[in-house]
Amino acid sequence: MVIKLLGAVLVIGSATVIGFSMATKYAKRPETLRALQAALQMLESEIAFSMSTLPQAFDRISHSFGHSIGKLFEYTSHLIKQRTGITAKEAWMKAIYEYNNILHLEKQDKDILMAFGNALGRLDKESQIKNIHLACSKLSLEEKKAEDLKYKYVRMYKGLGVLGGDLIVLLLM
Repeated sequence: MVIKLLGAVLVIGSATVIGFSMATKYAKRPETLRALQAALQMLESEIAFSMSTLPQAFDRISHSFGHSIGKLFEYTSHLIKQRTGITAKEAWMKAIYEYNNILHLEKQDKDILMAFGNALGRLDKESQIKNIHLACSKLSLEEKKAEDLKYKYVRMYKGLGVLGGDLIVLLLM
């Protein structure tokens, strides 16, 4: 009897953990999009008011943000500083692919960041600022969609995890 009870607790616990981990993707995406917008606005300030180079601006931004966003900008800066002939665009693209798993982004979010990266370091000051504004406005729209999905799916996946575990236990008993 004790073994059955222990097994039931393990099944319910495992299903709950799975449900909560699936919900994390939807919960973290809006936060990531907000942080990306803030980082891009900080980049705009660096471009508009500071005479720092792109790697220096990316370094400053990386120190201002947490794990995922900070690492994205830090890695991009590192790639540019290596002076291996890699352009800012290529460094940005490579960094997005490298940190894809920890960013919690969807395809449309990555497409916006890739489009932003296409003009990175190639345009004049005013055009760079316009590019940043465009990327921020698109990310803002995606953030609103992500918030809607968050409220819709986070509770659902958490509930499905717990109830799915309960169902499995009931079927096995």
